[in-house]
Amino acid sequence: MFEDLLEEVKKQLKENDSNPDYETIIDVTANAIIEDIHSNEKEKVSKVVSENDEFIKRNREKWSIAFQKLHALRETALQAGMNFQKQFCKYDQYQTDELIGVLMRQHANACRISSEIIHLLEGGYPDGAIARWRTLYEIVIVCLLIKKYGRPAAVDYIKYGIVKNAEGINEYQKTANAMGLETFSQEEIDFANKQKQEITNGDSGWHWARKYAGASKIEKLREHVELDKWSHNYKLASRNIHADYYEMSNLYGMSDAKNNMLLVGQSNSGLTEPAHFMAISLAQITSIFITTYMEDESHELDYLDSLLFLKVINNYVKEVGEAFIDVQNTIR
Repeated sequence: MFEDLLEEVKKQLKENDSNPDYETIIDVTANAIIEDIHSNEKEKVSKVVSENDEFIKRNREKWSIAFQKLHALRETALQAGMNFQKQFCKYDQYQTDELIGVLMRQHANACRISSEIIHLLEGGYPDGAIARWRTLYEIVIVCLLIKKYGRPAAVDYIKYGIVKNAEGINEYQKTANAMGLETFSQEEIDFANKQKQEITNGDSGWHWARKYAGASKIEKLREHVELDKWSHNYKLASRNIHADYYEMSNLYGMSDAKNNMLLVGQSNSGLTEPAHFMAISLAQITSIFITTYMEDESHELDYLDSLLFLKVINNYVKEVGEAFIDVQNTIR
């Protein structure tokens, strides 16, 4: 690709009465290439951005009703969560309740991740979307466990976050100097490690879920809450996160490809599964959150709005699946 330019640089250097070595030739040639790229950078990048925007426009049009349903589901789930928050904030005892607090934050995480998934789907990256769904699935498992075992499990889950924070501080400290970052003070490190010691009692394998489910690995936890039927989908999603070897033809984005090729960008295929998985998981997380304490006969909360929201959300889950399948069948 750069053969002619290398020869030209070598010729020019020799004309200047020098006997250039290999490294000098490479450096001068590289500088010339960089200068040329910079001179055309704005035009080239503008073209890339324009093509990306045009793809997204076409993709949104092609899957318009399906994306409409998906957006509506996400907005309804968000509204349901905000409405329930208004309900429990009326009561002092729920404002600092660990169970509601943990589930509320998990629901907020799920709403944000769902937006990321929609953005990836509209952008033509279904395999990126299914990788983000992996996190939603894990949130469902965590929420089901915490909901099942109540406030003590929520408290232990919060404690586990403190433990992981201490581990993060120690790991950061190991690499801070090498990365040119400011280090923590010894007082800060000691405080974090003291918190970890108090919580775990020195048990390096301490995990919040072990005393409730008898395990800590996601494979066992999903069995405990009867979500192990999703194990194959979760494994496929995990492959897009890790650096495993797999054929390009196995990508969701290649599901309608007629020829074998290397997919390096966008695709308008393979959107149905990531979208429907997202819809199902978001609905599950929303349901868990907005029905917190509903089984407790001593609760003071009004769940009428929550029940109505769940009817609407469950209907949207069905409509999302149907809409994406309809478009998919039309394309094929």
